Amino acid sequence: MILKHDDRIAALEKNSSNSSKPPSSDIGPPKRNQSLRQPTGRPSGGQYGHVGNTRTQVETPDTVIACRPESCTSCGTSLRGVPGLTWEKRQVADIPPLHLSVTEFQKESVSCPGCGTRSTGIFPEHVSGSFQFGNHFKSMIVYLSVVHHLPFDRLTLLVKDLLHINPSEGTVETILSRAESLGIHLQQEIVSIVKQGSWAGSDETGIRVKKDTWWQWVWQHSLATLYVVDPSRGYSVVKEHFGEDYAGTLVHDCWSAQNNTTAAHHQLCHAHLIRDLNFCLDTDKSPWAYVLKELLLSSEKARTHIWADGFDPIIRAAVINRYNRRLGILIAQKVAGRESRRLQKRFKKHQDKIFHFLTQPDIPFHNNGSERAIRNAKVKKKVSGCFRSEHGARRHALLLSIVETCKKQGRDVFDSLQLLFEGTLSFQGG
Repeated sequence: MILKHDDRIAALEKNSSNSSKPPSSDIGPPKRNQSLRQPTGRPSGGQYGHVGNTRTQVETPDTVIACRPESCTSCGTSLRGVPGLTWEKRQVADIPPLHLSVTEFQKESVSCPGCGTRSTGIFPEHVSGSFQFGNHFKSMIVYLSVVHHLPFDRLTLLVKDLLHINPSEGTVETILSRAESLGIHLQQEIVSIVKQGSWAGSDETGIRVKKDTWWQWVWQHSLATLYVVDPSRGYSVVKEHFGEDYAGTLVHDCWSAQNNTTAAHHQLCHAHLIRDLNFCLDTDKSPWAYVLKELLLSSEKARTHIWADGFDPIIRAAVINRYNRRLGILIAQKVAGRESRRLQKRFKKHQDKIFHFLTQPDIPFHNNGSERAIRNAKVKKKVSGCFRSEHGARRHALLLSIVETCKKQGRDVFDSLQLLFEGTLSFQGG
């Protein structure tokens, strides 16, 4: 009974600053921010000696208005028609009035003057009905829905206010479904790009689909991001969508599905481990947790030095071995405090996943990239509340994968969406 009571107290003491719990689960008024970032001692804003960046004038303005004097400021003589010199230029950038440009295609029928046969013109392939929206408009709908997470009602209202047309929610649904059908083949390309890298990050978070809790998964690398939604949080999702043939290092938060993922190596997120150590410091006042936290922080700094150009590989190997030896000593010590002992067991179980990042120059020691990628799900939840259908949730994940991959590859998102509707968007070659 006493142990159960202690467990309940420990659970209540956990919050977003000392565990993996989200800030929304914190009880009571928000505490002062306990970020893992450390003060640098530098003032906020631009640093001394930095190069300023002022917006420059364009070389070819769309409109030029001459500000000429009408008469001489000294004697009053008219200056009309007198040649002048440009003395100073100032520019104003603005958005022209928005309107929908409509192009009408007229099929003509022409009688041959020779034989009298009547020939009829052919509409372009993309002009399939009496009225349809073009690819620029469709790209805007996808952009607003996927990138900015606008729900259907707000999206149609925005289009109405800006373009003075009133598309129905059915029109939005049709456009998004068309984008899905044109982009479904890109999902496998994205998976291939993620798995080609030396490392990949993975994470998952809860979302609402109708009235049920589903899970949005992410696998990401520096050149691609894959999103998947599924009612399961288990390994079956990994097996179906990511596969069991990954030959790189998987960076994650120690969730069982990722821990069981087939990969050459695993690297646990240091940010999560440090939050867990902070909890041990809060509850157990554990010197062991303090020493281990300092060891993790110092290893992150050491990696920069041991992989600098010209660094002796023999010394590098010695540094890595030293960190692993120190970790081995810490996880073998007798530790006071229940939470500290629990965490020590986890470190012992996953000992080979703590400092693997030291063996390569590019493997991140944190899972922040996946955390940032999964944040889209929380923004969508706050704006829209939930997905109204399973199909809508899966479609959003696919289109978000395409958009985020375009961003990582330095492609213009809006231009890429137009290529998607033209059927020419591809990620082959990365």
